[in-house]
Amino acid sequence: MKNTFLVFNDPTNPNSGLRTANIKEWDQILKRNKTLPRDQRRFFITDAFEDCGEIDCMYIETTQEEYNKWHSKKVYSERKRKIEEQYRKVSLQYPYPSNEGFYYEDVVPCDYDLEESVLEAAKLEALKKELSEWKPWGIEMLELYLSGKKEEATFIFSEEYGVSIRQAQRWKLSFESYVKEFFENF
Repeated sequence: MKNTFLVFNDPTNPNSGLRTANIKEWDQILKRNKTLPRDQRRFFITDAFEDCGEIDCMYIETTQEEYNKWHSKKVYSERKRKIEEQYRKVSLQYPYPSNEGFYYEDVVPCDYDLEESVLEAAKLEALKKELSEWKPWGIEMLELYLSGKKEEATFIFSEEYGVSIRQAQRWKLSFESYVKEFFENF
């Protein structure tokens, strides 16, 4: 295995270019880094690749911002690799072991119905259009219902629109009736 250490020509100027450092200089940089606060340290990323049957590992000096991006991707990749070790991947186009000419896609149930999802989204968009033409508060009431705030809607509308609790209750009943009729006629 071959190690290569690339450091900035001028450690205070990342744009000064890179040069190869020897092992003694590399050790000094690492020892100095251990004693420095994080904002004064020098940062390195690693890259390993095979070169003529030998693994070449490169340590490349970079800015703290670039190091943070690289480190984040590295941590994510490592977590993903560890999680993937727990599961076996099988293509849905792989033959099912029963020897009956089936593939996994034929026998593995899929709960997701794309057609139904598209229809539901279209219904919701049509309802929003109708509500915006029906009452100025129609879409806002729908958003409250969709976010699970049906019970709070009365109080919210009473406060926001300056109407009595009873009037806000009537609006809710009117809204529910309108939506029910909309879906019955859709």
